[in-house]
Amino acid sequence: MLTTKTITTQVYDLDWNRHVTSRTYERFSYAARMEILASVGYPMKKMLAEGMKWIPQLYQIRFLSQQFQDANLDVKTKFHQDSNGICHFIQMIQDLNQKPVCEIKSTAILVDKNKKILFFSESQTKDESTQPEFLQKENLEIRPNDPSIHPLTEDIYIPFSDMNCFWNLSGEAIWKFFEEGRFLFFQKVVDLEFIQKIDTTTFFMGGEIEILELPEPGTKIQLSSWIDSVEKIRFYFRQDITDGNGKLYARMKDEQLFVGLSTSRPKRAPAEFIEKTKAFIRPNEDLALEQEVTS
Repeated sequence: MLTTKTITTQVYDLDWNRHVTSRTYERFSYAARMEILASVGYPMKKMLAEGMKWIPQLYQIRFLSQQFQDANLDVKTKFHQDSNGICHFIQMIQDLNQKPVCEIKSTAILVDKNKKILFFSESQTKDESTQPEFLQKENLEIRPNDPSIHPLTEDIYIPFSDMNCFWNLSGEAIWKFFEEGRFLFFQKVVDLEFIQKIDTTTFFMGGEIEILELPEPGTKIQLSSWIDSVEKIRFYFRQDITDGNGKLYARMKDEQLFVGLSTSRPKRAPAEFIEKTKAFIRPNEDLALEQEVTS
């Protein structure tokens, strides 16, 4: 199945860089997914009346072009359900000139009140013009139990206001927790004023999020953050969401591009950044980084 939905960005969709936030794109894509469910016989009213739940599982994201307010964007969605009942969505957000803005690939399941996965009729979802495209998980292993790894760990309360109409957390809420962890890391380890001093910021270029189980609103989660590797002009950031006993709820890996504040152009990893963060870089990476930056 292939659909198109057009949405306009608003001033409240902008982040601190004055660009449309990553979560706005997820919100747009989520709206398109819900329209598809309605078209195959599961409108929101029916799902809520019968106690169904929409459960996000996996995201693979690439950000391709910055956008601002009043941008008219098309969300083009390919949808297929596999033999296990997992819904696969391949979504490309484009501007009106068909320039790619953001790509979000995701999976989710729809379950009934007894937590049984629901299957859609093949005749409703089949489209001869598109070939099925199914997501494959990347390697997001749990952080090694190695005493030499020292992630930044924060306890975060999950507000009930993050609960959606299905009475659980949306994928966007999980994105928000990881975004919060990213800001906490930069504030506590790098120091936001230090970013100004070295004339360097980082842009979130994309990544992968895997949700194993949605945590409950009103509970506390533990967010662990560290740097997996640095490669010339970018670094790869890792985060885990667990409970207080170490049970894993979700994990992610994202790509951050070093960009000059004054030039808005990519630049090599500053030696000062590596020095500031070396205690949080995965073992055996920091020495290679310093050698690469000074070579």
